[in-house]
Amino acid sequence: MKLNYVFQNKAYLITAFTHSSKSRRCIVNSYERLEFLGDALLDFLVIRHTFLNYDQNITPGRVTDIKQDLSNNNHLGYILVSFNLHTKIRYNSNEISKRIQSYVNNTNIHHSTNSPVPKILADVFEALIAAMFFDANNSLEFVWKIIEPFLGKIIDRSIVNPSLNPMRRFSDEGGKIIQEFTNETESVCLVQMPNGTYYEGHGKNKKLAKSDACQQALNHKD
Repeated sequence: MKLNYVFQNKAYLITAFTHSSKSRRCIVNSYERLEFLGDALLDFLVIRHTFLNYDQNITPGRVTDIKQDLSNNNHLGYILVSFNLHTKIRYNSNEISKRIQSYVNNTNIHHSTNSPVPKILADVFEALIAAMFFDANNSLEFVWKIIEPFLGKIIDRSIVNPSLNPMRRFSDEGGKIIQEFTNETESVCLVQMPNGTYYEGHGKNKKLAKSDACQQALNHKD
């Protein structure tokens, strides 16, 4: 797969792919500001697509579930790797390198989005959305034209085949939330299944970290 877009201002592109571990050693800023905006732009595009293309039977609560589903690391990270764009990320961290390589080498990566995905992959995807937005003269229509071919399919599949929120499923299975905390870069959640197995989730906020942890636990159960 190829991303059908050529940047006019390469500075946006470079920034979108620069992690803070790398930016401290060079003059380029990290992607954090772009990622923040990209997250908001993605939320809007998902909500608009849903309301414009589906009937009124889809409630605001259902739209929220779809938006949250699209916001997790799994889908966004999977898309970035599908375009082989993970190889373009600039960072200076052995730990990040190991996490990315472990995910890419997973034998199920081309068949499932349920494998644990490093948060950096989803962050870069959101930063890339904001970078394209600025480079295309703040055109949301242009950005959606680029990402709709693959993101729209995920939204449509989520609407046609709705799945129970992973946090609700996890609770129904008798799982427990053990610990939640937020550090300088992300939120982390530790959960435990009834069999005593622990799973760890990561996200940009506590809600997404909890959802990620519950999904990891359910993936191994299934």
